[in-house]
Amino acid sequence: MQLVDTCIHHNLQSDIMMIPAIGHYIVNSGGKRLRPLLTLLTAKLFAYQGERHVPLSVVVEFIHTASLLHDDVVDSSDHRRGAPSANGVWGNQASVLVGDYLFSRAFQMMVADGDMAMLKLMSDVTNALAEGEVLQLSRTFHLQMTEAECLEVIERKTAVLFKAATEVGAHVAGQAERVVVDMAAYGMCLGVAFQLMDDALDYLAAAEDAGKPVGHDLEEGKITLPLIYAMQQDQALVARVEIVAERGCYEAGDREWVRAKVVENGGVDYAMQRAKDYAERAKCLLPEQANVEVKQLLADLADFSAHRPY
Repeated sequence: MQLVDTCIHHNLQSDIMMIPAIGHYIVNSGGKRLRPLLTLLTAKLFAYQGERHVPLSVVVEFIHTASLLHDDVVDSSDHRRGAPSANGVWGNQASVLVGDYLFSRAFQMMVADGDMAMLKLMSDVTNALAEGEVLQLSRTFHLQMTEAECLEVIERKTAVLFKAATEVGAHVAGQAERVVVDMAAYGMCLGVAFQLMDDALDYLAAAEDAGKPVGHDLEEGKITLPLIYAMQQDQALVARVEIVAERGCYEAGDREWVRAKVVENGGVDYAMQRAKDYAERAKCLLPEQANVEVKQLLADLADFSAHRPY
């Protein structure tokens, strides 16, 4: 991970000073670095001895960071991880443009790697990520959202990058196609678990614990699994959510009332149980013949994704 951090800072260099300033600001803002960690651990799982996994893990992290910069502009978020977001400090235009720079820098790094299979993989992932963002936008305040539709958004918008992280690690380690497919599926399941917990924490956690504003998903038009499940149990909640959707924002008392109803009607518990289900599926996909210690770490990461308090 120290090599990853060194690689990140090296590849953020530019004589346009705003680029490294914003890049370093968001990269150093307390993220978990889960995606590059997954790439490193997956390569290590198969006893990989080379160095390609380090810059390729940074490629995954740059694509993730670029999507965060764009997300915060789309969502009008002025805080991330307990601090002012990049667009809150430098403005929306700078955040979008530096996000574009990170996307293009990631592709420069893949060209330097020289593996057409990696270039195809990450270009497909980036395209799927963009489709996921548009899909979520198209379903803003979609009050008839089903669990299946919710999971589709999660897979396309969030889990696809976890899938890419583990797929890259297995590919770099020279594994057979069946093993690469299984590790990609592990990453996808872990990513779904991670996002389901994120959605649950929006209705449960305090802002200081989550490291970001909470209780905002509905206000941003995001109909997530805790709310979907709770609305199936409570018509009064449905009526209140319809009013919020018509206004497009909360008024006094809405936020805490909705959060309390979602918890009371089992929405948070249901989403957390589904997260645990996906974590268990992820662990079952880990190969039998592999480094035992690293396999346990990957199993622990799957459990963390579904049990994390932040």
